[in-house]
Amino acid sequence: MLHKVSTGSMQRKSLSDRLSVTVLGMGLLLVDLGLTPVYALRVFDNSNYQVVAAETNSVKSKPSVKDTDLLLQKAEKLFDQSKFQESLQQYQQVLNIYRQQGDRLGEVLALTGIGMAQVSLRQEASAIANLQNALTLIQSPAPNLSNADKQHYRKAEGETKYQLGRAYISLEQYAKALPLLEESLKIRQEVGDRYREGKTLATIGIFYVKNYEFPRSVEYFENGLAISIAEKNRASEGQTLFYLASIYSLLGRKEQALALARQSGSAYQALGNPLGQANALNLEGNIFSFSLEYTQVAQLNLKALELVRQTDDKPREAEILSDVATAYRNLGKYPQAIEFYLQAQKIYQTLNDRAGQGLILKNIADVFLAQGLNREALTIYEEARVIYADLARDADPKSRVRQTLAGILTGQGSLYTSFSQYPKAITTLKEAQALYQALGDQQGKGVTSIYLAQVYLQLDDYEKISSILKELPEFIKNYPQLRKIAASLVGLISNNSKSPQAQLQSVLTLLEFFKKSGDRKSEAVMLLQASNLYYELNQIDKTIAFNQQALDIYREIGDLSGAADAIYQLGLSYARSNLVDQAFVSFQLALLFALEVGNRNQEAKLLGNIGYILEKKYPELAIAFYKQSINVTESIRKELRVLSIDQQRSYERTIAANYRALAALLLRQGRVMEGLQVLDLLKVQELQDYLQNVKGNERTAQGIYIFPEEASQINAIATQPLNSSQQLSSQQLIDGNRLIVQELSRLPSTELNRVPDYLQKLPQGHALLYPLILNNKLELILFIPNKLPIHRSTSIKSDKILELVRDFKFGLRDSSSLDVIKPAKELYDILIKPIEADLAETNTILYAPDEQLRHVPITALYDGQKWLVEKYSVNNLIAYTLSDFTPKPPQPLRTLAGAFGGAANSIKFGQLGLPATVTEVQAISSTLPNTVKLVANDFSRKATEAQMQTRNVIHLATHAEFNAGKPENSFLIFGNGDRIFLNEIKDLPMSNVELIVLSACQTGVGASGIEHFGFGYQVQRAGAKAAIASLWQVSDKGTEALMQEFYQHIKQSGQSRSESLRQAQLAIIRSKEFSHPYFWSAFILISNSL
Repeated sequence: MLHKVSTGSMQRKSLSDRLSVTVLGMGLLLVDLGLTPVYALRVFDNSNYQVVAAETNSVKSKPSVKDTDLLLQKAEKLFDQSKFQESLQQYQQVLNIYRQQGDRLGEVLALTGIGMAQVSLRQEASAIANLQNALTLIQSPAPNLSNADKQHYRKAEGETKYQLGRAYISLEQYAKALPLLEESLKIRQEVGDRYREGKTLATIGIFYVKNYEFPRSVEYFENGLAISIAEKNRASEGQTLFYLASIYSLLGRKEQALALARQSGSAYQALGNPLGQANALNLEGNIFSFSLEYTQVAQLNLKALELVRQTDDKPREAEILSDVATAYRNLGKYPQAIEFYLQAQKIYQTLNDRAGQGLILKNIADVFLAQGLNREALTIYEEARVIYADLARDADPKSRVRQTLAGILTGQGSLYTSFSQYPKAITTLKEAQALYQALGDQQGKGVTSIYLAQVYLQLDDYEKISSILKELPEFIKNYPQLRKIAASLVGLISNNSKSPQAQLQSVLTLLEFFKKSGDRKSEAVMLLQASNLYYELNQIDKTIAFNQQALDIYREIGDLSGAADAIYQLGLSYARSNLVDQAFVSFQLALLFALEVGNRNQEAKLLGNIGYILEKKYPELAIAFYKQSINVTESIRKELRVLSIDQQRSYERTIAANYRALAALLLRQGRVMEGLQVLDLLKVQELQDYLQNVKGNERTAQGIYIFPEEASQINAIATQPLNSSQQLSSQQLIDGNRLIVQELSRLPSTELNRVPDYLQKLPQGHALLYPLILNNKLELILFIPNKLPIHRSTSIKSDKILELVRDFKFGLRDSSSLDVIKPAKELYDILIKPIEADLAETNTILYAPDEQLRHVPITALYDGQKWLVEKYSVNNLIAYTLSDFTPKPPQPLRTLAGAFGGAANSIKFGQLGLPATVTEVQAISSTLPNTVKLVANDFSRKATEAQMQTRNVIHLATHAEFNAGKPENSFLIFGNGDRIFLNEIKDLPMSNVELIVLSACQTGVGASGIEHFGFGYQVQRAGAKAAIASLWQVSDKGTEALMQEFYQHIKQSGQSRSESLRQAQLAIIRSKEFSHPYFWSAFILISNSL
């Protein structure tokens, strides 16, 4: 049975990550697409005066053969080809000629054409002026006009008012646009201008889209389309098809939307209009984005980009570039996304388009958010917010400006939530919500409501969450794209409930809602949620049945991404039900989907699950799949992408479990060096699970070497899955396992246990020690330079190790008793004694503890005569792949010493005063002359950060707490009450720092044991080489004595930090007052170098 995963804090963290990606990547994109189909206005008017049907298109009954009329037709043709600037110049030339000829009707036509081109060039103010001039001419015609001429002027008036309406739509001034368009429509119908009536109806439909009256907009579009088709107005037909496709996509009618978008593209292709084709392809891509088919989105937008570059429309080119970038962002191809965003930014800068520049900044912030670079994202969001806040202060700002500002605020609110700045998050999100409310944007308001629910989830305010959820179904009736997000939120919230039965009732209620609403996709999502809860209630048959129903729906609606997820979940259900054959087939199929859509996170999990299923019968094949799973994970880490920890079903395997399973399997097969490499990468993964910001490097990105036959078998099984009638005893699997065994048997031991080059730099006298705690044994891996790696195994239950660790901790903290001796000896016997002879020439152990072993110092193990520290120096490693073993020349000490201070038994900033810290830093200053002291109120965060830039030893004698759970729960407090949280330490200016020491209470005491290594890693990311922290609270006097000894030794040239700490501990052991390990063993050195 697959390992069970605990819920709780992991679920809350994943909620933030999941909604950030889902809403910013999908919901807000839909706001941009579906509710602003203004792009298409700029290619709407090919139908004005088509050369191929001049007798119909001209507002004159018959075209003139005069040269001027030919020039007019040329201007119209240039417009049809989306060459707006050239068209404008031609219209201006025609205008001058008509004026010279005294042709008032020609002048009207030229002015209208100029206005039309200027709208497409986004020169709305100039367009309105020219169109108003045309109306003035129309309203003061020459005397004694014939009835035919009056008809021509009336047609021209209809066209001019139509173009004026277009200009106001482009300015988002819909109240001014609608009367003009309705007047134009009335004139068209009065004079029988059916050719243009269709396009006018369609443009009026835009008004109802912006008012969220989708059924009415569809009515206008369909009527306009029917007329345009009847009148053979291909340009109007193409445009109206575009609008209908946009609306159908918003209504969740994907196949109809795609068909209409493609018909629109065909119409524009027939007209020779590349911009129209580009817009149709762009729309098609956005439709695919709703079903998360981002590879298709990228490909379609790249084609659109080629077409739009054939025109002179730079603003549209920038928009398409941005859409390409967004597709790459959603595919996790962040460097490509940034590259295309920057191309778009360059165009906006050339155009001096501040709104465009601000929008690109927002999009780049979205990329940073997806990468987990939350602080960087917040900084960029703020730059974008400043621009849009300024634009929104205009006398009459476009609704799109306010809408984008609301989207930026929503992103900022999400980030404030991830930083646990909940009041700020609520304020920011409510500001966004108010903007959406003012715009009448129910969709945006719904998105922001989901983010607010996320904040209240963090605050355990289920009453507010319930209130939001009661409103959401009303929002989402008209906005299908919100339904999946809302359904996911409901599932996430229900998983935090204590009663599975209550959770199930909530999910089933929503399931019925979605069934009635006809939203098949959200129905499938809720079926998967219900399946999960049925498993919790041990109703396995219903678990599988509901999962299968969800899969059937996804297949029915053609949602490949949803089908892949359902197949994956179905595989998990089969696996937990011990139906391994069905599970294996499901995982294979899901893997194919993951590979096709480029879902690297799911690919890694599926490879690991396949490895788990193969493990018992085909261990060598299992190793291959586990290795590939880890390599995919590490390649993602290299790209700085946050590893997606989706809201997992309570029985799903964690990513780290794959590392542990592979390490155990490799050791069982005698492949020790590979086992060591996996254990080292496990340390990195465990930090990632805790910190969520762990960077990879070139070493981790290399992953685990995959032998050629392993790669061959992975490829064969991954690309040629079994069908449901085949079994795990398939000859393919038997042969695959045998071929790998044969290849490995031909390799010499040195090849099978190849040592990475960087590990060869480990100096003589040093040894790596990596324990691995399994259910029934303790595995030890020892690596000594110039030797094959050593593997020792001890049969012992993990519960017994936990018991020994617990007894050891109690003994260490009771300085009045020697009860510590017994567990110290027993732990020595299982951790050190099996490798005692192998350590004969070792003087320094580089130790990477596993799980509960992180709670206790290995230096205090006892062999019956001596403490371990009396024999070896110990350096606690984060991971050797993150370490640098190159010797560094000693530098003169430049020390910063800060003291919290305060009177004994007093309360200061909610903490006990630490008076001994003042004498502690005074003693350091006496020992190390080049020392800057900061005491009490002078010991502030600002002053400390300023000094860090020039100091290489930082000593902080203050309160620090490393607590279980989120990194934000752990902090360090300064003497003036300032705090810095664990997740902020990586940003400190410590590039010159060799050592940072926390000598205070409660450092490194988190329940899981990973917290102080998290501190060590954050310090390393900030640039420091090593850290010292304590595993429990030590008396002030004991700490002072140890630190005085430590600094006496560290200033001696040539002595390493680990040896200096060891010598200080030895000196304390020899003292009478502090000889108990309580006083000297609490402090551990965590280092990435020697």
